[in-house]
Amino acid sequence: MKTKHFKFIAYFSFLSSFLYSFYQLSNAIDFVKEAYFYTGIFALLFLNLSIFFSLLKFRKTKIYPKILGIFSAFWGILHFLNYFLFDRSMEFSRIINDISSRIFESSGFVAFIILMFMLLSSFKFGKSLEKIRKLGYLCLCIASYHYFLSAKIPMFWEKGALILSLIFLLVRYLKVFVNFKKRHQIKV
Repeated sequence: MKTKHFKFIAYFSFLSSFLYSFYQLSNAIDFVKEAYFYTGIFALLFLNLSIFFSLLKFRKTKIYPKILGIFSAFWGILHFLNYFLFDRSMEFSRIINDISSRIFESSGFVAFIILMFMLLSSFKFGKSLEKIRKLGYLCLCIASYHYFLSAKIPMFWEKGALILSLIFLLVRYLKVFVNFKKRHQIKV
């Protein structure tokens, strides 16, 4: 398959997620709750896929981490706007109070901030922030923890997302450790 086919698949997956969310939200009884769910799930899904493809580093899919990361940021922005506009009525004092006193809100906010810096680093004007992308694995862990905390009783999906993010983090830093060890090995 050519690279343009992979791009098509990525854009098609984003369009599908958008249409599916729009359909589900148009039939929702509690719009805010449903918007939280779908924006959060798709932000986490695209972030997982972005991290997965950045871990693999296949030549044909080298553009995937950036594209999927942008899609994740789009859903993350909608997730935060839902919180800011509908849940907290655009009151900064309530947001600051929530972030400073609740682990659920603070974990989501930290993941959102890292995701926004990663988004800025994806464009030419944010080239100086390129090293922030290394925090993508940490961002995924924090976002997965936020998802884990969202459930009253964490089930398979919440636990699975957290475990998968920890596996990605472990694999990434084991690779870094092995490469570091190889570079600094003393030859006798």
